[in-house]
Amino acid sequence: MSRATHAVKEPLLNQQAPDLTDPQTARKLSDGLPAGIRILEALNLNREQQAWLLGLSVRSLQRAGTERGPTLTQDQLTRLSLVVGIYKALNILYDKPTTVGWLKRANDRYPFGGKTPFEYMSESGIPAMYTTRQLLDADRSGMFSVTPEARKAASDFETVVDL
Repeated sequence: MSRATHAVKEPLLNQQAPDLTDPQTARKLSDGLPAGIRILEALNLNREQQAWLLGLSVRSLQRAGTERGPTLTQDQLTRLSLVVGIYKALNILYDKPTTVGWLKRANDRYPFGGKTPFEYMSESGIPAMYTTRQLLDADRSGMFSVTPEARKAASDFETVVDL
C-alpha cells in the first residue's frame, strides 16, 4: 500500500501537533478558555482554584467570561488541554455526582498519597496534571480495571467538600 493510500485510510495517525509558537494557532486555541472555565466550574472549583490550575490570574478568567480572553502561553494551553482530558476521563468513568466531587476528595491511590487530586495538581503543576490524566486514561483503557463495585463505592462518597 502506498504512503498516500495509507494516509487516506488512517487520517488520525497523520495529524500533527499544533505549533503553539505560532501566534495565530495560539490565539485560535485560546478561544477554548471559556469552555475550560465551564469545565472547572462543573468540577466545583472556585475562581482562585481555576486560575491556579490554568496558570492564569483570577482577573484573566473573569475577562474571558465576558469578552475575548487572553492569548494563552504554551504552558497555559497545555494546562487547558490537560483539564479537558481529565474532565473527559472522569465523565467516562464515573457518574455525575462522583465526577463533580472527585478533584476535592482525598485519594489514597498513587500518586495522590491521601491528598485530594486538586491538592496534588496544584502543588506540582503540569507534571502532576499530566500524571493524573495518564492515571484516568489508564483506568478508561482497563489498564487499572474499575470494577462495578468500585464505581458503586466511589459514588457513595459525599461529593461536597470545603477546602
